[in-house]
Amino acid sequence: MIARKDTPYAWYVALLLSSAHLISFVDRFVMSLVLAPIKHQLGLTDTQLGLLHGTGFVILYTIVAVPLGHIADIGNRRNLIIAGVVIWSLATAACGLADSFNSLFAARIAVGFGEAALVPAAMSLIAGYFSREKLARAVATFTMGASLGQSTALLGGGMILAWLYSRGGLSLPGLGDTPPWQALFILASLPGVMVAALMLTVREPLRTHEALHSKPNLGTVFAYIGEHRSAFLWHTVASAAAILLAQSYAAWAPTFYIRLFDYSPAQTGFTVGIIVLVVGPLGHLTGGWLTDKLQAAGVKGAPSVVIGGMLPMAILPGFLFCVTRNEFISLISYGLLTFFTTAAAPPALSGIQMLTPPRLRGMMSACFLAVITFTAVGFGPPLIGMITDHVFGDAQALGSSLLLATVVFALIGALAAWRSRTPVTATLDALAERT
Repeated sequence: MIARKDTPYAWYVALLLSSAHLISFVDRFVMSLVLAPIKHQLGLTDTQLGLLHGTGFVILYTIVAVPLGHIADIGNRRNLIIAGVVIWSLATAACGLADSFNSLFAARIAVGFGEAALVPAAMSLIAGYFSREKLARAVATFTMGASLGQSTALLGGGMILAWLYSRGGLSLPGLGDTPPWQALFILASLPGVMVAALMLTVREPLRTHEALHSKPNLGTVFAYIGEHRSAFLWHTVASAAAILLAQSYAAWAPTFYIRLFDYSPAQTGFTVGIIVLVVGPLGHLTGGWLTDKLQAAGVKGAPSVVIGGMLPMAILPGFLFCVTRNEFISLISYGLLTFFTTAAAPPALSGIQMLTPPRLRGMMSACFLAVITFTAVGFGPPLIGMITDHVFGDAQALGSSLLLATVVFALIGALAAWRSRTPVTATLDALAERT
């Protein structure tokens, strides 16, 4: 017997998975808050900072995502998530013990390794607990944790960082006096323990007969992608462009305000964190709600329509954010930019679930995630650093680098989204006929 869909317990699971997503983004994005002190203390370039924030995180993430997705399809997804939470929490603490670029880079690799377990297993669980009619909203609840995690990293991290600076750091047993930026990583690792414990309350939903008796492998996934190559290709390009923009601004916005508006790390954490806290969840929920509503209304290729509509609207606020030196206009523009880029995330992830039969969802999510993470996280933040270092040659030109990326990738993403609409619709219709 298959588990009932859309129950209150299902929403509890979605909220708990969102909490795990929140913690993962705290541990991922606390780095963006302390790029300035890391640059100063370790003597790093913007390119190295981009590598720490992006490339270091994705190296193992992209390699292990697919085998972990396979485990999610055939094994216990809850236990996989618990193991991932424990690993990335320990690795975040290791970031606080690093004293060089190489050791910090290695710790970031380990953070990515642990976090690679979350999304494939969580997407598979959510798809097991929710009907197609409410899937996008459930996915939006999960992805909302990303914005809340980013805002918590900045807002809570900024407050803790201010407290740490007022104390001159932190004295820890066995470690002695620890500088504020290192102490922040160690403190950020602690909430993961509680989330791992709460995950023990999650029950595995019964899988469909097809999922129980099939033995999917990477060849099966690639064969299915090959059958619907146009839908997956253009949807992935559109999703990657949207998430690249979101990740690039998330990584560099705090440093932008430190350089261009003379904010302190604590002040930029508080200011940017408040904006992301208010606007980010609203963007995620809007994107998920709009995708479900358009689909219910019979609009063809609803995920494509939402992504293709949101990205062009991000260009104007992105332009204002990058060029204005008026603080009020800058903050309003950043809020609007955050709304439009985060609204594109739920249709990106829910679109993959809609396009995929249940027995392949774990591995398909992992493949999609590996590609998206490699391009958006691994390529986005380092690209901004390299443009600043090697094209403009001026740390104060960070806004120009962000503006160039905004125009290019928003247009690429929008065009790819609209190109994907017809093949996505055809694939969704084919799946509906099978079920």
